Amino acid sequence: MKNWTLSLNRPGSTLINMKIKKTSAMPGFKSTVIFIFLLFFVNEGFAQWVTNPSENTKLVLGGSSPVDISAVTDSRGGAFIFWQDGSSMFQNQVLFIHVDSYGKVTMRADGKKIADGAGPEESPVAASSLPNTASVVWKDMSLANSGNLLAQRVTASGVYLWQPQGVEVTAGNDVIYNYSVCSDASGALFVSYVSKKSGLNTAYNLEMQKVSPKGELLFKSDSTRIYSSVDRIGFTSTLPDDSGGVYILWLQYHNNIGMLFAQHTDSTGHPLWSRKAVKVSGSKDNVILYSAKKLNFPAVYVAWQNQKNAKGIYHQIINDKGKNLWTSGGRLATTEAGKQTNPDEVVSDSSIILCWNQESGKDRDIYLQKFNKQGKPVWGSKPLPVIKFKGDQFGQKIISDGEGGAVVAWIDRRIDSAYADIYAQKINSKGEKLWDSLGLKVGTNYNTLKSYLSLVSDQSGGAIAIFKNKRGNKDGIYGQRVFSSGTYASQIIAFNTAITGDSVKVSWYSANEEGKIKYTVERTNRMDSDSVRWDSIGYVYSNGQPGAKQYQYFDLPDTTGTLYYRLLQSESNGVIQTSDISRINYFGRSSDVVIAQNVPNPFTDSTLISFYLPDSAEVNIEFYNSHVEKIKVINRFFPSGENKVAFSAEGLKPGIYFYRFKVNKFVDVKKMVVIK
Repeated sequence: MKNWTLSLNRPGSTLINMKIKKTSAMPGFKSTVIFIFLLFFVNEGFAQWVTNPSENTKLVLGGSSPVDISAVTDSRGGAFIFWQDGSSMFQNQVLFIHVDSYGKVTMRADGKKIADGAGPEESPVAASSLPNTASVVWKDMSLANSGNLLAQRVTASGVYLWQPQGVEVTAGNDVIYNYSVCSDASGALFVSYVSKKSGLNTAYNLEMQKVSPKGELLFKSDSTRIYSSVDRIGFTSTLPDDSGGVYILWLQYHNNIGMLFAQHTDSTGHPLWSRKAVKVSGSKDNVILYSAKKLNFPAVYVAWQNQKNAKGIYHQIINDKGKNLWTSGGRLATTEAGKQTNPDEVVSDSSIILCWNQESGKDRDIYLQKFNKQGKPVWGSKPLPVIKFKGDQFGQKIISDGEGGAVVAWIDRRIDSAYADIYAQKINSKGEKLWDSLGLKVGTNYNTLKSYLSLVSDQSGGAIAIFKNKRGNKDGIYGQRVFSSGTYASQIIAFNTAITGDSVKVSWYSANEEGKIKYTVERTNRMDSDSVRWDSIGYVYSNGQPGAKQYQYFDLPDTTGTLYYRLLQSESNGVIQTSDISRINYFGRSSDVVIAQNVPNPFTDSTLISFYLPDSAEVNIEFYNSHVEKIKVINRFFPSGENKVAFSAEGLKPGIYFYRFKVNKFVDVKKMVVIK
């Protein structure tokens, strides 16, 4: 049997004209064209994102004067949005919404109150949490004159997971100056904050509280005091350490000089480093601001803007023992002429992609550089200009593209624009620009004020930009999704693979097709190396008619095991869009032993390992952790054909594990990942 295609065309009604076209000799099929009519229901949610970047999708209906707008990922391709609202109905209260990956708001579109309290509420600070949930901390001014901190966890459908009125993190009359939050893989929430008792000669205290996944305060008696000083302290950052504790960073001001400090706590809030904490920056430097990320090994990366003779960016890695791994006082990130400001970064594998503003004369541009964990530049000796254009480019946000590169969005005031617009760029792991060389338009509504830019991943190599935009004298919260290919509308929907007899059926929908489209079906059996080779196995062509369509392609693989498929969609204007990757275990009628990759991978609770035996045999499967310590063994007799073995992650910490599969003289080793 050879590959054959089947297409379903939707010419404007709910009936589909399905045409099966014979492309080779197929038993049981005559060389005639068969027409079948069937019902086809299109999910209208696919069309939520506006495809015009000058219009954008209005995400919040109603409301007035939103401030302190921020967005965090839901880990499913969508986002939670939080803000302080100033409308007459919700005067100075914190509201939120959730938008899914298709641009559809999954709850009331005018925003829901973050708690049942009457308020007033202000200054929400949010953190990503477990999938399809988010956590937020805000200051409630109704409980004390200086305000107290409350916390809440919400779902994508708008349900409160904690007490309706919120969890009271602080109680008392101490003044709260600054706070930050983070959530770990278990769902615990950490809140660090700076407090001070009333009076001129009282100390500034850095405190911490931990909230369980159920919304219970874990430090029962009071918050744990991390640090205390008569010098002013503030601008805290909190990062989980993957072992139940956190890294905390802050600025301390002595004689008007800002110095950067860090501390590491265990799961009980006990400081693990010196009670005086670790000094990160130099004593004579003046740190204006900083940004920090947890690395994928026990360490923290931090970059800061230094105000010395000239503005510059320094950076450092601090390991879990409190040791600065690079030059004492930090290493200069770039020696380029000009002023470097506003650092931000993403962590990709064991590398860091650092982003900053470069000021030269009256212009301000955006630059990038990738560093390895030794602090050495990866993209050559000179940094990469993301955008170098006459005017002012600022307020940049950076996220990982999930493949060793990054997506950057920024506010851009070019010389011919009264108000700034929003642009974006994608850079691959090699430092190559993938979108328009001058930036891809994201929010370009003419001559309107834009602010509060947030950027979250769509989990498919693209991004969702969320921002405030004043249109017609009314402030609103708008969003724009940009797909990995640099387009505003995905035309490949529900890409999937399934076993049908001896073949693999590759199927997908296409929305908003215009003109002639060519689909290239690609396959590989390796996804565990940096250089994946994709083989083109067939082509499918559209008929050029506009509308939504369904396609199928049947592949008879010449190999067995775990196979990966993807599509390349090529338009007549040269634009190419890549689909998501679909994985399937294919055994066919092999005469050899075949071991497939476990599914799902990564996994939280359990996973299935599938394998094929041409004959009945005794199978030995040994499981190892990342230290090559044996943790489990399965020794059983299995019949011929396809078999499956379940593996439980109970009692295992998140991390990388391996399984060694042996039957007779056949041996193979595969990797699996446990997450929480």
